[in-house]
Amino acid sequence: MRVLFSSTFGYGHVFPMLPLARAFLAAGHEVLFAVSADSCHLLEGTGIETAPTGPAGTVLNDSRRVVLDEAERVAPPDRAAFVFPRMFGAALTPLMTDELLPLASQWQPDLLIHENGELASPVVGSVLGVPSVTHAFGGAIPPAYLTEAGERVASVWAAHGQELPPYAGCFTSLYLDICPPSVQTVLMDHIDARQPLRPVSDTGPAPATVPDYLEDDGRPLVYVTLGTVRNHSPVLRPAVEALSALPVRVLVAVGPDGDPAVLGSQPANVRVERWVHQPQVLEHCSVVASHAGSGTFLGALARGLPQLCLPQAADQFRNAAGGGRSGAALVLTPPEATSDAIAGAVTRLLAEGRFGRRAAVVAAEIGRMPAPADVVEELVRRYGAA
Repeated sequence: MRVLFSSTFGYGHVFPMLPLARAFLAAGHEVLFAVSADSCHLLEGTGIETAPTGPAGTVLNDSRRVVLDEAERVAPPDRAAFVFPRMFGAALTPLMTDELLPLASQWQPDLLIHENGELASPVVGSVLGVPSVTHAFGGAIPPAYLTEAGERVASVWAAHGQELPPYAGCFTSLYLDICPPSVQTVLMDHIDARQPLRPVSDTGPAPATVPDYLEDDGRPLVYVTLGTVRNHSPVLRPAVEALSALPVRVLVAVGPDGDPAVLGSQPANVRVERWVHQPQVLEHCSVVASHAGSGTFLGALARGLPQLCLPQAADQFRNAAGGGRSGAALVLTPPEATSDAIAGAVTRLLAEGRFGRRAAVVAAEIGRMPAPADVVEELVRRYGAA
């Protein structure tokens, strides 16, 4: 089969698709990954061919800035509902469609697989008569977000002579669901065909050797990250200050565009890095304190790690709610995330075994979900003759 993957620019949108793309490649299929030129480097070393597609550079940055600046006037828990239709619908879809359609027309894929924030693929699939499968990047997106996004891209569908389906064209073929039901917070009644897919942490090649900051000295390691988008949040400094006073080792990742120097000098038990290989880190840590972004959230759950969720925006509040409901996480919203509260929450996560036990239950649930190689077989069975 020839399989064309497509994603928007974000790390948290590209990385969740890599395991399935790798599995298709390993099974002998042809794979092409269409993504913003700004993000093609995320696939370096994977063996997957990339095609720079859609907004990039100044065009992308300006589009994002307009939406995100407007979103600052919205309360953090409500920002996802504001941003998703405007960013992933109106801002990104028209240009992505303009470039993805000729690419697909020339490459002639048998199957399109798009992450749930990339809304050009359903248009392209409709025009070309090729199945377009939707790949989750975390928990399900509320249907109201997709409905509004569809309204904002209706002109794109009309321009290509296509009738707009429900939910911006997502779920017309199949939904690949990487979120275990125990932490899912959105009802799935609007999705007719769902295929579970085990979430696998994949952030590119691991370091050849284990970094010194992961060497065990008898103290638990607490991993702190706010991801790659909200990594400049003011909650980071009080979180690091709080944890540095505990009898633990602290590893802080400030993100690829972050500056470790911003946090100033730190005591010997704190290490601040710009970028770490997260799957490797999760093998060595005892607790994760994060923004509850989907990649970190599901990666930690798959390892059975208790978490402190410090949601800032996007899907993070939904993830945090699911983690808290499952018993695997504690949650502090922005007004609650003081230094004392953060220190107290991490102390509880380390001392009270019930959090680890509940995280282990979710990890076992994830372990029972079909692996990427198994889902490749299912997709070939469904669409291989298309």
